[in-house]
Amino acid sequence: MREPRASKGFFAKPFSARPQVGAAITIGPMSMRLKIYTDPAFASPANPMQCAMLLPFFGREERAFWSADTNAFDSYKKSGLGYFELAGSMDEADVVVLPGTWHRYLQDGTTNVALRFAQKAAEAGKQIVVFHERDYDFKFPAANALLFTPTVEKDRQPNEFGLPAWVPDHTNGPAPLRQKQQRPSIGFCGQVKRPTAKTRLKQFARTSLPYLSDIRMSGHSASLRENFQHKFLRAQAVQTLLDHPGVDTHFVLHGDFFAGADQKSTADEKTVARQSALETFLSNLADSDYSLCVRGIGNYSLRFYEIMAAGRPPLFLDTNCVLPYDFLIDWQKELVWVPQAEHQRAGQILADHHAGLSAEQFVDQQRRAREIWEDWLSPDGFFRNFYRHFRAP
Repeated sequence: MREPRASKGFFAKPFSARPQVGAAITIGPMSMRLKIYTDPAFASPANPMQCAMLLPFFGREERAFWSADTNAFDSYKKSGLGYFELAGSMDEADVVVLPGTWHRYLQDGTTNVALRFAQKAAEAGKQIVVFHERDYDFKFPAANALLFTPTVEKDRQPNEFGLPAWVPDHTNGPAPLRQKQQRPSIGFCGQVKRPTAKTRLKQFARTSLPYLSDIRMSGHSASLRENFQHKFLRAQAVQTLLDHPGVDTHFVLHGDFFAGADQKSTADEKTVARQSALETFLSNLADSDYSLCVRGIGNYSLRFYEIMAAGRPPLFLDTNCVLPYDFLIDWQKELVWVPQAEHQRAGQILADHHAGLSAEQFVDQQRRAREIWEDWLSPDGFFRNFYRHFRAP
């Protein structure tokens, strides 16, 4: 396993600004295997599916359509037993794991089951690992919880950590390496919402009227104010790059999610449409030096993980995002980072970054993107390093 490399933007220790968790657990360099305890009886009774972490031990996982029936978890299923060991009781475990994902309990209206299990862990003096894999920033209301989530809209808590989107390795390896040209090319293939009078009115209501700023599910709320604040950010970013004279743009813009595949009448038609949209996306990645990465409904980008897997450096428009292992990885140095206050300068930031690279550095940043995905963001890489969240400072 490759260790973090300080010369490439990695820190040897967690950021001092991030409070550390798991103080009762001491795991040294020679002890990377966590002893975990779970109980499938505390999965959601309506849909008793397990979180991805438990795949090596249980076979009924919940998948989104972008990872269902793909190779996303193939490697982790084989190697996961080397990263975790099932403990026979809570007392024997380093940490407890909620068997289902938090959004599953929320959607099923069975949050009381999850909270009972968290309480049992607390009574045993254990922390409980909770995974939440959907767009909205729903907190887990238990003091002993460690919440792993792809999206945090605001008020990040010390017990909240970044979680990758579980994307497959679509091409079983990175896209072919590109050689440096004088001008950078940037691709984007996806949904872009253009503002209309109706959508502007909805945006105003969600961001300015307090009683419309919350979405509620099973008694736990997550703010929509920030979601709608960034509703048209992709369209703005696309226009900013189109307007920049020093950047070549390769944009394939759709008005609907997944190029409207979900609007097809039959399951077979949806499958064909999704495959066609995926092929267009992958072709766009292969034909571009960089790829635009902007948040969607949630404060994260599924596309970011696909871009990294393909070995393409993302032009990353930050919106106060929480990325995995940000206590070890200096993401601002690893990506072509556009700070939130400088979104209108995205084209110039990209042009300056590209101009500052040698031909060798240009190629190396492609290899580096793929390497980071393999080592830290793929299911296998993420869980291989999972013990680091509990490592004593």
